[in-house]
Amino acid sequence: YWYPAMILSAKIVCTLLALFFVATGWMKAGGHPHMIEEFDKFQLPHWLRILAGVLELIAAPLMLLVWWLPTLASLGALLVSAVMVGAAYTNFVKRPAVFGWGTLVILALCLIPALAFNPLQPLLP
Repeated sequence: YWYPAMILSAKIVCTLLALFFVATGWMKAGGHPHMIEEFDKFQLPHWLRILAGVLELIAAPLMLLVWWLPTLASLGALLVSAVMVGAAYTNFVKRPAVFGWGTLVILALCLIPALAFNPLQPLLP
């Protein structure tokens, strides 16, 4: 059971994450020099950078709808969670562990609205 204060907290987390993913998605999809440098350093293809950025830019507006259409916010949060799984793997494998742990924290935060506003939740015990 989600108490009203928990729902409010999940909505705030979702909103802050959406703003974060607008910025990071724009940087990736828009070809910011830092993102190009990072993907080059990790020897990752640039189509993957663009795809990750576009997925983040699709998910962010869905997550901003948390105040009106929470189910769509859940879908957006699931979408960026998938992106963050790849980011966590890359950061653990190709960087010092502290970067991997940071992406896991963001992944965990993404799962809060994904679970809180999951349309299947009422079907689960």
